[in-house]
Amino acid sequence: MITTANSSTTFRRVQLFATGLMMLVLTGINPGCSVPEPIEATVEKTTKTIQRTTRSITRTIKLDDQDLIRTIGMFNFENNSLHESWEFQKIFHKGLPTYIDNTCQGVQVADPGPGSLLSLLKKPPRLETGIIDNYTLAVLGRKLGLNAVVTGSLEDIRILDELRGVWITKDTHHLVQIFIRVEVSDTSTATKLLDETFTRQIEIDDIEYQIIRESDKIELPQLNQTLNKLLMDVGDSICDTIKDQPWTGYITEIDDGKFMVPSGTRTGLKLGDILEVYDSSRIIEGIGGQRFFTPGLKIGEIQIMAITENQTEAQLIEGDGIRAGSTVRRKD
Repeated sequence: MITTANSSTTFRRVQLFATGLMMLVLTGINPGCSVPEPIEATVEKTTKTIQRTTRSITRTIKLDDQDLIRTIGMFNFENNSLHESWEFQKIFHKGLPTYIDNTCQGVQVADPGPGSLLSLLKKPPRLETGIIDNYTLAVLGRKLGLNAVVTGSLEDIRILDELRGVWITKDTHHLVQIFIRVEVSDTSTATKLLDETFTRQIEIDDIEYQIIRESDKIELPQLNQTLNKLLMDVGDSICDTIKDQPWTGYITEIDDGKFMVPSGTRTGLKLGDILEVYDSSRIIEGIGGQRFFTPGLKIGEIQIMAITENQTEAQLIEGDGIRAGSTVRRKD
């Protein structure tokens, strides 16, 4: 049986679904007499709009905590390619956090200011095998009140020769291909939410091709534009990945019956909110020495009695066995 409250919620979600579909239709309308974009760019933009709108509608129906802000930490992207690229460092180090903050409603990038753990750590921790230690990242992220931690790298800048055309009209086109790898680690489980390589190509002429071959340096006027397009690809993917996850907080300290959670009004929490507490003590080991948190059962409820911008103090309503490291979610 569907209760009145559930019926109201379902009706509201149907309204939002319909509104989303209408917005999707309207995005295809191009009023005015602007200069048309190349067909490839138009198709790409339209496809992305459809995918993101559909994803947003699905998210609104599934999640009840869309008013809460997800907070992410971000390490500076590393350059693992054989080419020095100052433009990559300059564009991504400042540009990516700014892009996400400005365009991704509901997600904020934690400020890695002087003295912060992210600032002091400089680079993500790694296991002896060389791969990123997601468990240690998760432990660090929990202390900072993060929902996820983003790491990434410029993996390669490669010159390609590609035959195009048909039969006797085939000719060789020279391309510069850029590969950027991005990983998003979930702090609640220490698993990867995203592990993807993004790539774009720049077509160059014969003169540019010869210069690159002779100097072994890739300095192109189109490089900045392509890197900025990749930045938007990466930022949009990170945004959608984070917003698909429910908001989760963490009890980092228990002092004289008071439960401390490193999330506050910036997240959207309010005085009097009730947080459901879940066990997060079981840890399993995977391949290569990686460790993961196993989500546990609900073990109690706490209520926010004092709150600041970045810190919450709560008291017990019910339950026992709650300890530092337990996860919390807002009760709706």
